[in-house]
Amino acid sequence: MDACNPNGSGLTLSQLATALAEGHLSSEAVVSGCLDRIRRDDPTLNSFVALADDALSLAQESDARRRSGLARGPLDGIPLAVKDLFDVAGLPTRGGSNARPPTPAPASSWPVKRLQDAGMIVLGKTATVELGCGGWGTQSASPVPRNPWNAGEHCVPGGSSSGSAVAVAAGLAPIALGSDTGGSVRIPAGFCGIVGFKPSPGLVPLDGVIPYSPTHDVVGLLGQTVEDVRIVFTSLLQGGGTAGGSSWDSGAPLRIGDLEDAELDTVTPEIQAIYRAALAKLAHAGHRVGRFRSPERLETYSALAGHLALYEAYTIHGAAIEATPELFGPVVRNRILSGRVKPPHEVMIAERRQHQRRFDTAMRGFDVIALPTCPDGAIAVSKVDEDRVPTVFTRFANYLDLPALSIPIGFTARGMPVGLQFAARRHDDTMLLSFATEAERAIDSPVPGQRATLCRVAA
Repeated sequence: MDACNPNGSGLTLSQLATALAEGHLSSEAVVSGCLDRIRRDDPTLNSFVALADDALSLAQESDARRRSGLARGPLDGIPLAVKDLFDVAGLPTRGGSNARPPTPAPASSWPVKRLQDAGMIVLGKTATVELGCGGWGTQSASPVPRNPWNAGEHCVPGGSSSGSAVAVAAGLAPIALGSDTGGSVRIPAGFCGIVGFKPSPGLVPLDGVIPYSPTHDVVGLLGQTVEDVRIVFTSLLQGGGTAGGSSWDSGAPLRIGDLEDAELDTVTPEIQAIYRAALAKLAHAGHRVGRFRSPERLETYSALAGHLALYEAYTIHGAAIEATPELFGPVVRNRILSGRVKPPHEVMIAERRQHQRRFDTAMRGFDVIALPTCPDGAIAVSKVDEDRVPTVFTRFANYLDLPALSIPIGFTARGMPVGLQFAARRHDDTMLLSFATEAERAIDSPVPGQRATLCRVAA
């Protein structure tokens, strides 16, 4: 254990797990360090909306289990941040909205309870876009989280898992739960220079999570490395789910599909260059990179996904918004109310199934598709156009039921992180995570090495 990290500051989740198992760190020290950094930095970052009052006592219980040889597994004693769409026993679930009462939840949601049973310790709830409806991270009843990569200008964190991404990027928590309906894990991961993973639908139950679009909603994870995300995802699967699909022997070449130039017309030249450079590194590592031709433009899938999600969001939240419109933010309120004029649900579902079958056919020649996570790096909050959400490269995965993951690959000239996204066939989650771990090494991004500087944010 490095003496310069007495509380585990700057360590990845996998490094923390090793240090705890070998006795170089205590859970109490790790949790105390996280809480100290939250108290120091979060008044500026705005990533947390509520803190748990039992985190230190639970850490002490974890340390006692380890001393007795009764540790629950590799995650025992490791801190966790939770997006405020998930119920956590004893904490309110506001969902970024003034419309929800501050009543403590009587029980934890399924994903949180599963990780608590594995010994993880909830630090608190993180900020979210109201009801999970937004890709910039700007529409919430709580203050907008600040992207930690720019101390001088308030830049967007990405949404809707905004606080979770900021907390992990700034070193306030080693891992965080998020949810992904159209990119809500991957977009903030891309903007904040971390890993964001959206699994295949149905693998992790959503019980106790505020719904937005049941057709698209998926529990996701935000971490510092793919390995960190894989460890926690495996623990979630051990609660009852399985990830099947194809297997992959590390080192074997994969068939990677890149996008046609026409698909990149909304992407800045700078991001296009970083994207192509990353693909060149994957080709140099021995993978076969070839042009993927989607049956439809990704922006078409994005639009269709938006229509379906808004229709479902209206059926869930529309009555409450119409009864008390003053309690909801105007942007989210108007978005959801627009869902009442969409085509019949069964028509959209049938169309979606047709698109899924056609896309499955197009993917037969590829193992994964590689594409930019976002068209540009994070912009200033003051420059956000709420009518143009940054979901063109993310919604398609929800619409087509694909697992997808974003990793950091570089920086813009303004010093903001750039993400590269991989998508695989449904339930090829295990293969995707294995490949993404290898891709991290092959691309060798400068982002993780500079993330340590985010542990101290200028006020």
